[in-house]
This record gives sequence, C-alpha cells and structure tokens, in this order.
Amino acid sequence: MKEIILTIIIGLLIISISGCSLIPGGTQPTPTPVPSNPSSGYEPQPGDANLTRDQVFLELENSQVLVMESYPIQVSVLLNGSLSDPCHQLRVVVTPANSRNRIDLDVYSVYDKNTSCITVIQPFSATIPLGSFSSGKYSVYVNGELLGEFDA
Repeated sequence: MKEIILTIIIGLLIISISGCSLIPGGTQPTPTPVPSNPSSGYEPQPGDANLTRDQVFLELENSQVLVMESYPIQVSVLLNGSLSDPCHQLRVVVTPANSRNRIDLDVYSVYDKNTSCITVIQPFSATIPLGSFSSGKYSVYVNGELLGEFDA
C-alpha cells in the first residue's frame, strides 16, 4: 500500500514539475500603451436626438487633469460646474488625441423642453476617464479652452 501511495505522490510531483517548464522564462513582453476612451457614463445617449441641447456652466479654474501614477499612465479629467436646472443631463464627448496630441472634450447638457422643471442651479462634479497614452506631451481642451497638459 505504501508503494502505491509513494508512486502516486512521485507521479504527481513529476507532473507538477513538468508543468512548471511550460511557463516561459525570461522577460515578460512589455505592453504597448495605446490611447483608449473608457466609458464615463456621460456619453451621448440614443434618445438625445429628441432632446434639446444646452450649455453648461463650467468652472475651469476648479476643474483639472488628473494623472494616475500607474503603468501605463491613466488620465482623467475632473469637471466642476453647474447645469441650468435638475432636469438637464450632463453630456461629454471625448475626441481622442490627434496627431498633435490634443484631446478635446465637448461638454454640454440636454433636456426635454416639454417638461417643466424647478428653476434652480444644479452643481455637478464629474470625473471623465481619458484612458492610457503612449509617451508624449498632451494638451486637454474643454469646449475649446485649454484645461491642462500632461506628460505620458
């Protein structure tokens, strides 16, 4: 009985060791950072064509570009401002970096003009992920105005 158990243990040990040889040795491939646009929850929605577009009141002096210390670098934008009333819904369209490493954000609101709403300013704070970037210097513009720059 001991011989059978010993044979099974040795067999399992051999299988385990041979399985380790399947792990590639040396260095792991380095991922190449690629610009991406993750979802923020503020993208245009399918029903937006039936709504009225309006402006938002951005506080660019209280908004900022956030660069996370990770590899690859993850970048977000923190937008602070206000909407005309609680019935307005924030929308943000992120245009990926162009050949000059310029990233544009189009920030606006939509609302149903047939719905009555209390007239009270509705403040907002929204974090918009921009994704990860290959090396370079990037500029972030919000509604045509420079918000900030970062190096990747």
